[in-house]
Amino acid sequence: KWKLIDNDKPHYENRRTGERVWTLPVIGQAVGRTFSHGPKKPPKGLEKRSKSLSDYGHVKDSSQSPVVKCEGMLKRKITHAPAEVKCEKSWTPLFTVLKANTLFFYKDSKHYRRNEPESACELTETAQILSEHDRKGFKLIKIQKDNGLEMLLKVKDEAGTRSSSFDSWLEQLTSSAGGPTQGMRSSHSTSHLENMDYDGDVDIRSIIGNKEITKKDINEFLKRRETANQLNKSCIQQMLDEQGIDISHLDKSKKKEVLNKLLSARPSVGDLEKRGLIKYTVFQCPLAKLCSRQKVQVPKVVTQCIEAIEHRGLKSSGIYRINGNNASITKLRYKVDREEAVNLKDQEYDINILTGFMKLFLRELPEPVIPWNQYPIVERAIRDGDAGIGDPVTAIKQVVQNLPEPNKSTLIYIILHLVRVANEENQMDEHNLSIIFGPSLLGNHPERRNLLADLPVQNKAIELIISNYKTIFTFR
Repeated sequence: KWKLIDNDKPHYENRRTGERVWTLPVIGQAVGRTFSHGPKKPPKGLEKRSKSLSDYGHVKDSSQSPVVKCEGMLKRKITHAPAEVKCEKSWTPLFTVLKANTLFFYKDSKHYRRNEPESACELTETAQILSEHDRKGFKLIKIQKDNGLEMLLKVKDEAGTRSSSFDSWLEQLTSSAGGPTQGMRSSHSTSHLENMDYDGDVDIRSIIGNKEITKKDINEFLKRRETANQLNKSCIQQMLDEQGIDISHLDKSKKKEVLNKLLSARPSVGDLEKRGLIKYTVFQCPLAKLCSRQKVQVPKVVTQCIEAIEHRGLKSSGIYRINGNNASITKLRYKVDREEAVNLKDQEYDINILTGFMKLFLRELPEPVIPWNQYPIVERAIRDGDAGIGDPVTAIKQVVQNLPEPNKSTLIYIILHLVRVANEENQMDEHNLSIIFGPSLLGNHPERRNLLADLPVQNKAIELIISNYKTIFTFR
């Protein structure tokens, strides 16, 4: 659409209308000062550019142009836009180039080589770069600007095209938004810590959270790291003293050999559990033991998590399929394991974090909700049902009826929740939910080798229970 003209002073000419401008129009920003189609040399009165225009520079020479941070075919969709920009209802494939803090969009790579961009988007300081998922679970990059522009980008990999990955695009766009050109970082960057020799268990983010890192934070981090190293050394020395071993006269290689033998001879996790030195409070705790300690039929973590999920609403598209932030889930897991007071209905825990937390608890049970000794019966019922022999609903009803009380109550509580999920418009029917909860509720026996062959059986069993819950959960 726009052609670069480089006679005395570089400017752009619209191929359709003949309109000429000093700078390339930016998406979400009106065209600045223009001059009509006339002599190729611009009038002298327009030699000085207006300050209101976007200052991302002209592409006059490849040696003078900003460094290309990312390039490749992307799919673009403009969901919200100011009055002067049209929204895009469908995805538009464009060859996209990120230079400095500006995205340039070209019709294809040929137009890029000819320096004929279709449009551009400047990433100002107020621009927000977000990572999202669409209804099919594909990763998207969302760009929001303070002028009301909202744009979605989808990375498209094409054979023979130099295309950056999704993570590379996200990182470069985030660093470019409001940052200096040429990929330079601010003085408060975490790059101060990249070359540190770190041996302790202390993470600087556990000290300062998500704020910018300062020199004071680094000094505090170094103090804690030194404390952790001293603690590790004191623990090792205590182990040596208990064994009556003196390694002070040995050289470095011999010391290392002795310590390796000492550490490899430590008791296993199972032995430490039997001796009561390791206690699993919630996660990895047997279901019957957890319910007995809490004096409930269904673990509190299950009931509270499901209540919080249903409090958020079950109409979230792709619920249970879209994963939440792994760091937030892990942090929540440690809080619950330490039996800290946690309100799962707080706004900091979105619905994807809660569903991921729920799936993590079920996966880490030492034995699944439907125990392994019942799996051969379930497998036989599903395979006979596929072959038209017998009634799988009756067989699985008998399995559920024979479960231990904590397992039975927990299974019923979860299945009734999944029934309510399947009844909402969220693209998660019984079949999709069974794919997620089949391996979690039936588990993978450690002695079974062909785990992939078990997946169809597990999925069909859970789908059968969800679809026939009224029949299966009616006991006499």
